[in-house]
Amino acid sequence: MGRPSSARVLPIRDVRRRLVEARLLSAERALGSATAVAEWLGVDRSRVTRWKGGELPDPSLEEQLVGLDAAVSLLRGFLDETVIADWLLGVNAHLGDRRPLDVLRDGRLSEVVAAIEAEKSGAFA
Repeated sequence: MGRPSSARVLPIRDVRRRLVEARLLSAERALGSATAVAEWLGVDRSRVTRWKGGELPDPSLEEQLVGLDAAVSLLRGFLDETVIADWLLGVNAHLGDRRPLDVLRDGRLSEVVAAIEAEKSGAFA
């Protein structure tokens, strides 16, 4: 069975652009602003604006956005939207008294996911 002739397959670059835009929106909702996202990523605010315009971030920065998006998606499953930023910015005992955002910036998504699962289950460190 083939694809219906009316189906349109987007080039991978277009798919990546749309994913970056969606992840930026999620990050801005979680952290409060595009400026906060830029500060977390260690880039100028204008770079975030260019990404919204279709430019793609460096792979390492895109990976950080993926990690933040995954963490925020999991947190939305059990936390109120208004406290997600507090959770991400707060010192977390499950992460050795590190902030989840710092752990994500270091590329350690699995540790943050474990902390989210511990938080969700009510475990104490």
